[in-house]
Amino acid sequence: MGLAATPRASDAARLQRYVLAAAGPVAVAGANFLLSFAMLRLERPEAFGIFTVLFAAAAFTIALSSALFAAPLHALHASAEQDRAAVSASVTSAAVAAGLLAWPAYVLLALAVGVGAWTAMIYGLFATLTILRSVGRAWRYAAGGAWRVTLSDMTYAGVTLATFGAAVSRFGVAPADAVYASLALGSALAVASLGRGYVWLLLTPHRASAGGYRAIWRAHARWSLQAVAAIEAVANAHIYLLTFLAGPATIAPIAASALLVRPINVIQNALIDYERAQLARSLSVNAMHEVDRSMRLVRAVLLLVWSVTVALGATILLVQPTLVFPAAYDPATLRLAAALWAAVSLAIILQVPGNVLLQAAGAFRTLAGAALRAAMVSVVGVLLAIAFATPVWTIAAIVPGWLVSSWIVARAVAALRRERGPASPLPPVDRP
Repeated sequence: MGLAATPRASDAARLQRYVLAAAGPVAVAGANFLLSFAMLRLERPEAFGIFTVLFAAAAFTIALSSALFAAPLHALHASAEQDRAAVSASVTSAAVAAGLLAWPAYVLLALAVGVGAWTAMIYGLFATLTILRSVGRAWRYAAGGAWRVTLSDMTYAGVTLATFGAAVSRFGVAPADAVYASLALGSALAVASLGRGYVWLLLTPHRASAGGYRAIWRAHARWSLQAVAAIEAVANAHIYLLTFLAGPATIAPIAASALLVRPINVIQNALIDYERAQLARSLSVNAMHEVDRSMRLVRAVLLLVWSVTVALGATILLVQPTLVFPAAYDPATLRLAAALWAAVSLAIILQVPGNVLLQAAGAFRTLAGAALRAAMVSVVGVLLAIAFATPVWTIAAIVPGWLVSSWIVARAVAALRRERGPASPLPPVDRP
C-alpha cells in the first residue's frame, strides 16, 4: 500500500491543508490584532473600549452570516437537496438583503456609543461588507476555488493595515476615525477578490430566490440563527452588559487582555470554516472513518495552539507586560483577566469538533438548544458578577455557560453515533 494511503500520510496531508486554510485567516487575524494593538496604544481607554464594543458587534455579523447562510450552504451543497446554482442564488440574494438591513442598524449602534455621524456611516458599511465577505468565503469553499478565499483574506489584511497606517502617520487622521474607514476599504476589496462569479451573484437579481431561501430557512437557518444569537450572548454578554451598565471604559482591561488569546480564535475559526465543508462531504458519502480522523486532528491542533498561545501570553505578562500594554493598565488585573480568558478559550475549543460535526450533519436545532441553555447560564452569571464583584470577574462568569453547551453537544454527538453506528452516514437531523 502506498504511503499516501496510510492514516499517517492522510493526517500529514490534512495538516498541510490546514496550513493552507489557515494562512488567510491568520493574515486577517494578524491585521485585526495590529489594529487593536494600535488602538490600545494610541487611544485612551474609553476610546479603546468603544472600538472593542463596535468591533465585537461587527464580528457578530460573521457568526450571523455563518448561521443564516454559510452552514446551510455547506449542508445543502453536500446533500444535493437542491440544485447548486439555485442554492447559491437564494443564499447570496438573502445575504445582500441582510447586509442592506444591517447597515442602518449598525450606524445607530455606533451613534449610540458616541461615534460621529460620518464615522458611524463608514462603520455600518464595514459591517455590511463583513456579511458579504463571510458568505463569499463559505460559497468559495463549497463551490470550489479555495485559493480565492486566501487571496481575499490577504487582500483584506494588506489593504486594511496599509490604509490605516497611511491615514494616521501620513495624513494625521485620528485613529478612532481611520480604523473604520480602513476596515471598510479592506473589506470591499476583499469581496472583489473572491472573484467575478461571486460578485455577479451579489449583483444579479434572482426572481425565485426569496422562495428558495424560505425553504432553506425552514429546514436549516432558523435553528442555526437561534444558536448563533445564543452563542453571542454566551461569548460577549459581559462586554454588552458592562458597556450598558458601567460604560465602555470598564471593558478596556478585559478587551486588552483578550488580545493575548486571539491566536486561538484565529486557528479555531479557520478550522471550522474548512472542516465544516469537508465533514459535510464525508457524511454525504458515508466516510465515517474520515469524520473520526478529522475530529481527532482538529482537537489535537486546537489544544496545541492553546498551549503555545497561553505560554507566550504568560511570558509577556510575567516578564515584560509594557511590551504590549500601556502603563495605564493595572498589571495584576491584566494577569487575572488573561488567566480567565485562557480558561474560557479552553472550554470553547473542547466543544469545537462536536459543534462542527453537528453543523455538517444539519443538527441546527440541537445546537440552538445547547446555545440557548448556555446563554441563560452566562447572562445570569455576568449579572451576578457585575453586582457582587469587580468587572474582570465577568470573564469567569461565562465559563459555566460554555461548559453547559459542551456537555449538551457531547451528548448529542454520542447519541448520533449510537443511533447510526460507526460505519453509517449521519444524515441531516432535526428537520421540522
